[in-house]
Amino acid sequence: MTFHAFQSAGLEKRGEVIRLVTTLRGGDRPKGAEKEFSDVSMMARSGWEPWGIFRKPMIGTAAANLKAWGTGGLRRISADEPFRDVIPCSPTRGREREIAPHPSLKPQRFMRQLVRAALPLGVGIIYDPFAGSGSTLAAAEAIGYRAIGTDRDVEYFGIATRAFPALSRLAIVQ
Repeated sequence: MTFHAFQSAGLEKRGEVIRLVTTLRGGDRPKGAEKEFSDVSMMARSGWEPWGIFRKPMIGTAAANLKAWGTGGLRRISADEPFRDVIPCSPTRGREREIAPHPSLKPQRFMRQLVRAALPLGVGIIYDPFAGSGSTLAAAEAIGYRAIGTDRDVEYFGIATRAFPALSRLAIVQ
């Protein structure tokens, strides 16, 4: 539904990034009948998380848009390696979870990769319309990008406001 809303607003869907993650969601047995139905899972254990990639429709070629606006593609990991659409990443734990107790906190080691890729020439502003925990904004700050975020939940806005400085300063090993 969210992807459709972005497309209805005029953005062009350019694929997805899949975060491979092992979570505690799903794969559980029927509550109250775990022993009786020990070989039954109620749903498949979640192992992937899709992240849509959208952009404004380009005018002309990709090269022309990169020259004019600094955007239209994804920043490569290195000269020899493109940005990939599958990123293995465990759930957020430890210090990050203490800093930002948000139910859907995304790890900095994942967010910094996405944010870096989003501005292919390192120029522009990252916008997070669901800024909840502040993890996207902190990732942008950590790698030297500017960012703006909004969230309609006042409690989450408070979490993001408090968590942002500490999340952005975390040393992350990729």
